Amino acid sequence: MSILVFGGTGKVGSVAVKHLINDGLKVKIFSHSPDKFNTFPNEVEFIQGDLDNPETIPNALLDVEDMILILGVHKDEQERGLSVINAAKKSNIKRIIYLSLVHDPGTEAVPFYKSKLVIENEFKQSDMNWTIIRSSSFFQSDALLKNDIVDKSIFSAPIGSQGVYRIDTRDVGYAMAKATINKFNENQEFRLFGDDPLTGEGIADIYSRLLDKNIIYGGDDLDKWASFKKDGFPPWSLNSLRIMYGCVQKNGMKPFPGEKKCHLLPEKLISFETFATELVSSW
Repeated sequence: MSILVFGGTGKVGSVAVKHLINDGLKVKIFSHSPDKFNTFPNEVEFIQGDLDNPETIPNALLDVEDMILILGVHKDEQERGLSVINAAKKSNIKRIIYLSLVHDPGTEAVPFYKSKLVIENEFKQSDMNWTIIRSSSFFQSDALLKNDIVDKSIFSAPIGSQGVYRIDTRDVGYAMAKATINKFNENQEFRLFGDDPLTGEGIADIYSRLLDKNIIYGGDDLDKWASFKKDGFPPWSLNSLRIMYGCVQKNGMKPFPGEKKCHLLPEKLISFETFATELVSSW
């Protein structure tokens, strides 16, 4: 039997695939982007399909018992996820490993958080075993802020000062693979955090040092941020992010008091300093 990965060509999924292959497992990737297939080892099997066309999903589930589901943020994310789960219910799928988000008070009002909860409830009520990986926000989101940081000298993401334990997608991909390999994690939820509490001001200082120029934090004013970014996001996404950042400013995104580092993560995590150095070098 193979392991099928939805989202296997993305930043998290591609890392998970690499670790699964290195562990000697058979892997299939479901993707609508055949141009990305040649970046993977020959032993990976590719199934070309489209989450917006549910009829392409059942064929990918043949000879598969374990399935990793990683869905990108999208206005139709809920419908896409439910299409996969409904097809899995009618197939031989025994277990799903699902990438979700850390939920703090208020995030249930964020549309792309709410959609994940609907998807989770759907497979929790099925006969499939499941593992949910709840991740903190990704370092890699900063790659989308190049123009703000480099050209405008602003770290614009309004993450506030409560502390966000952001994490590298490479460490999340490692954890997704480990959760798949270790079946004793069935019917459990795990939360992933980085090592350090990052703030808007702190991240701006790091980019200032790495770029050798003054980068300022754009501040916590969400109306000002929405106006600044209104041409960079479609309205549904801008509204969702605005609500999310409001929650982050209020609560941060951090482990509970006494919460231990998730055992699925590698012993040594990639630091934000390491990531930011790599990112700036690529710019």
